[in-house]
Amino acid sequence: MNKLVKGAVATAAGVALLMGGAGTFAYWNDSVGITGGTITAGNLVVTDATPSNGVWTVQKNGTGTATTVSNIATFTASPGDKFTYTKNVTITATGDNLTATLALGSGSIAAAGATPTAAGTALAAYLTKTASITATGAGVTAGTVAGTYTITPGTTGVTARTVAVSVVITFPKDAAAGTENNTKLGSVTLSGLTVTLDQQ
Repeated sequence: MNKLVKGAVATAAGVALLMGGAGTFAYWNDSVGITGGTITAGNLVVTDATPSNGVWTVQKNGTGTATTVSNIATFTASPGDKFTYTKNVTITATGDNLTATLALGSGSIAAAGATPTAAGTALAAYLTKTASITATGAGVTAGTVAGTYTITPGTTGVTARTVAVSVVITFPKDAAAGTENNTKLGSVTLSGLTVTLDQQ
């Protein structure tokens, strides 16, 4: 065996001894802790303000002086009536990058009864098409979609704010006579009337 081969064999034997039979090298490693701080979640809540009951008003043909309706359940509507329900809600919005959309909830107007009549279903459809919401208060601006409002957080230290909400429902009065005949004697329930608040 020549000297070159003998040297290679000796080197391999030396490496095997250094490995100690474990088959792998133990690499050096280390770690250090860093102060990451704290992440705190904000909040987004809408609640019914006190008093919980709002006020209903109606305008004939949607114009003129609004008349207060003491009991909407006993009021008999006719085409052209424009109803407005006004009340306060409390909104809590906390978050540096938070924006939310305030809107009228789907299903707010539904045909009355366990088995709704055709007239009730037609009336619910008519009123739902015209229903809209308006809102005023700190941090409330008109949304990009009609009938919605953008809610932004209050100033530092201010979380809960009172927002005045009005739901407007118009009973259509079509120019073509008889268009609303399928709604005669129909009845709807507003027990599901809701305001929704969804993060954008």
